[in-house]
Amino acid sequence: MGIFDFLKQDDDNNEADDKSLEPYTELSTGLDDYQNPTWGQVESAVKDVTEEEDSFATLAFHNRGLEVDTLQCIKFEEGYTIEALPAQESENFGMIYHLDGLSYEETVKRFEEFYETQKVSGYKNFSKDSFE
Repeated sequence: MGIFDFLKQDDDNNEADDKSLEPYTELSTGLDDYQNPTWGQVESAVKDVTEEEDSFATLAFHNRGLEVDTLQCIKFEEGYTIEALPAQESENFGMIYHLDGLSYEETVKRFEEFYETQKVSGYKNFSKDSFE
């Protein structure tokens, strides 16, 4: 089971507990979760990602009607991998679009774009997998 599988499974279990469908932003790091994080918190989370198995940074925009509502990064010896997940309401739900071998700077740039615009440019040209 990959990190995204774990996170999506946890999200599925919490759907019944949702008190509100108000839009909100969430940053998860494996150690902490932040509601409506600042850009500084997001940048710090990406910087703190290591090559450890459970080290990641995930930025999600919930209940906003986006095509892609989650961006995650993990780190390997070859560099960072970012993964873009289409929203559950999207026709591409279940797909994982990933871009491998990125530098720290490229990864931060992608997260900053997503944080500011809620879009992941060019994600349909990334490599594809499915978690379903």
